[in-house]
Amino acid sequence: MSAPSISPLRGWLLLGGIGVCALGIGAATRTLNTDAKVVFVNGLDVPVTVTAGSAHFTIGANSHHRWQLPIGPLEVDVQGKQGRLAQETVFLTGEEGLFVYNVLGAAPLYKTTVTYTVSQSSSQSDATPVVLAGSSFRHVGRIDYMLTEPPARISMRKEDGRSTMRTHLGRAKGGWKSSYGWLMSLHRTADAARLAESIWKALPETPEVEYAANAAKLVAAREEGLLASLAAARAHRDANPEDMDVQRMWMHDMRRAGRIDDVRAHYQAAVEREPGSLLLGILLARLEPEPAGTQRLKALMRDHAGELLPRRALAVRHTRQQRWAEALPLLEAMEQGDPDYARYLSTHVETLVALGRRKEAARKLSEHLLQPKDEEDRLDLDDVRLYAKVVGHASQEGSANEVMRQLIESAQKDRPEGIVAVWLAASLGQRVDAEKLRAVPADYGLAGAARVLMALAEEPEFAARAAASVDFLGFRQLDTETGLLLAAEFERLGDAALAVKMLDVSNADLGYGELQDVLSGKLPIESLTTLDWGERAALHLVLARQLDARGQDSKAAYALVKKEVLLPGAVSIALQNWDRPKPSNAVAGDTVP
Repeated sequence: MSAPSISPLRGWLLLGGIGVCALGIGAATRTLNTDAKVVFVNGLDVPVTVTAGSAHFTIGANSHHRWQLPIGPLEVDVQGKQGRLAQETVFLTGEEGLFVYNVLGAAPLYKTTVTYTVSQSSSQSDATPVVLAGSSFRHVGRIDYMLTEPPARISMRKEDGRSTMRTHLGRAKGGWKSSYGWLMSLHRTADAARLAESIWKALPETPEVEYAANAAKLVAAREEGLLASLAAARAHRDANPEDMDVQRMWMHDMRRAGRIDDVRAHYQAAVEREPGSLLLGILLARLEPEPAGTQRLKALMRDHAGELLPRRALAVRHTRQQRWAEALPLLEAMEQGDPDYARYLSTHVETLVALGRRKEAARKLSEHLLQPKDEEDRLDLDDVRLYAKVVGHASQEGSANEVMRQLIESAQKDRPEGIVAVWLAASLGQRVDAEKLRAVPADYGLAGAARVLMALAEEPEFAARAAASVDFLGFRQLDTETGLLLAAEFERLGDAALAVKMLDVSNADLGYGELQDVLSGKLPIESLTTLDWGERAALHLVLARQLDARGQDSKAAYALVKKEVLLPGAVSIALQNWDRPKPSNAVAGDTVP
C-alpha cells in the first residue's frame, strides 16, 4: 500500500506553517534568553585581568571563569603584568549553548563528541576533535562536559535507546606549546606565528616563545615559496647577527636556491672585516673544503682557548669527515662541561658505534634518556629512534628489553595507542603491526612516516607514491638520510620534480644543482663537508645503483656503502630490499648477481 500523497501546494503551506511556528518559537527563545553563557579561559602561565562589558575579574594562571553576559556586542579588555594583552569587540548572539573566550587563543582547547552505549564505556566518536586553539572567541554550542573529563559511564534513559551522545569541551596538557604545535601541524602557520608573538608580549622573559614565533614565520614564508623563504631568512639573519642557528638557517636556504658560492663570499668578506670574530670564522670554516676548514677550526680553538663554539664545530667536522678517533676526546670534554651537550649526544653515540663501542654507546644513551624528568615531559622521538638503531631492534618483550619498554612508554604519552612502536619498527625495516597502524588516522605524522618507510622497504616506485603527498611538516618524523636517498634515487629515475621536493621537505643540506653534479660525477661526495655518514651512504648507494643500470662493475661501490652504514635506517633497508637495476640492454628474466 503506498503512502498518501501531498499536493505541492499543500506541501508548501505545511512548510510555511512550520516556518511560522519556528519563527515564533525562535522569537520566544530570544526573548527569554537575554543573557549568554561565556567561559573565559586563560592558557598562560601568569594571571590576567579581564574587563568584559560591566564585568571585571581576574583569571589565575591556566584557569577559567564562567559568566552570564548580556546578548549583543561585548567589549573585552585583557591586562597582564606587562600591560594590555588584548582589546577587541566580540558579539554574543542569541544562539543556544556556550561561548568561549580563549585569552590570546593560547589554551589548547578542543571540542569532541562522546558516545555512550548500553554495554560499553564511553568512546570518542570524532576521529579528529575540533581544534579551538589559536582563536580567541568561538561559539561552541551545547556542551555537556565543560573542561572536565567525561565520566566513563552514565545512566541511560529509556528514550536514549542503545546509545546516546554527549559533547565535551576539553583542554589538553602542555599549555600554549600544545596549541602552537596543533596549529603548525594543521598548516595554520600564520596563526601559529600570531599566537607566539602575542604570548611573547605577555611573557617577554621566555626565550622559547620568541623562537617559536620566528620559526612559525619562517615556515609560513617557506610555504609561500623559495623567494619568500629567502627574504624571511635574510631578514632574520640581519636581526640576529650573533645567533649561530639563525645564520645556518639562512645558509641552508641559500643552498636550496643554488647560491652557496654567494654565501661563501659573504662570510669571507665578513671575516676580512672582523678577523677576530669567532662566530664568523666558524661559519666560514663550515663552507671551506678540506683541509682548510679543519685548519681554520683548530686555529680558532687555539686562539679562543676555553670557548665552547670552536670545540663543538671541530667535533662535528671530524665526524663529518669520519675521523672518529679525533672527534671522541672533544665530545668527551663536551660531556663534562658543555651545557649544550644534549644536542651533541647523538654525535657522541654514533662516534662510539663507529669505534666499535656499541654497548657503551647504548648504555650512555639510555642513562641520559632515563634521567628523572617532569611527569608531563615525554622523550624526544629522535632519541628513542637512535637507541633502537644502536641496539638494532624495537622489541619490548622480555626483561632484557626493559629500557626499550620504558623509552617507548615515555615517548608514547598522549599519542595514538601503539604508534611509537610501529614507527620504530618501520624505521628499522622490521615487521610492522599493520592492525595498529590502520587504527591511526592517515594524516597523523608518525603514521604517515611509517607508511613511507614501509613503502621504501618495497621498491623506489612504492616509495614515490607514498612520499608524493608528504610535506615539510609531515617529514619531521623521517630523517635526512631517508630524504637524500629518495631524492637521489628519484633523480636517477628521471623524476626531477619529486627529487626537488624530497630535498626541500627533508631539510637536507644539499641543493638540487649539487645533487645533479654528484650523480653526473662532477662533484665528489667527499667534498660535501656538511653531510653526515648516513647522508653520504645514501648518495653512494644511488651511485652504485647507477653503475648497475649502466652495466658497469659496482662491487667496490656497494662495499663502500656497507662500510659507511653505521646504524640501521633507510640505506640499510634499501640495501636489503631493493632489486638491483638492470642495464638497459638486459634480457627479460635476467638476474643481477
